[in-house]
Amino acid sequence: MATQTKWFLSLPTLVAGSIALAGCGGPSSSNPTIISYRSVGLCKGYETPDGPVTAGANKGFAVFKIESVDNTKYASSFTFAPERLFVNQSPPVLALGTANRRFVHPDPRFAQTMGFTSASETTLAAGEKRDFNSIVLIPLNITDPSGGAEANKFSFELAYDTGEGEKGEQQNVNDGIVFTITSPADAKWSVVENCKELAFK
Repeated sequence: MATQTKWFLSLPTLVAGSIALAGCGGPSSSNPTIISYRSVGLCKGYETPDGPVTAGANKGFAVFKIESVDNTKYASSFTFAPERLFVNQSPPVLALGTANRRFVHPDPRFAQTMGFTSASETTLAAGEKRDFNSIVLIPLNITDPSGGAEANKFSFELAYDTGEGEKGEQQNVNDGIVFTITSPADAKWSVVENCKELAFK
């Protein structure tokens, strides 16, 4: 088994992006849709029937488990589109920019290899809460896996592109959505070579 490297990342217990959608008919700060997830870890690659998939030099796949989407506070339907989930790796001065948004890797073979289902686009009715227990992975830059200051330069928190049109082209982030991180506040990320070695449960 590969040696695990662990480091702390800034993971607040609640990531709230609760700006109301102006004129778009979406949830607002007073009636948000709540996406609950936990961070599983970071891995360098995984095997598929077609051969290995690797993240590349100084990169890794951040794995997240989407636990539930709660639309019980919103009076209309909400369409959860996993491909709009991303991690913002922009430096703080560019936090609202789109240049360094890292979106979900769409390869369905990852979930199949790990024995999970891929999170798929789902419309929740008003008042509905649905358990997903699905996983998504996002390719990220990891320039210092030793746990030094550089490892904490970026936060590995999920965000959601709620803008109109194609993903990554908008400035709207988390409009009417609240993220709840179910990982412990002092959670550590494990970095492993083979994604199969991560603790998914």
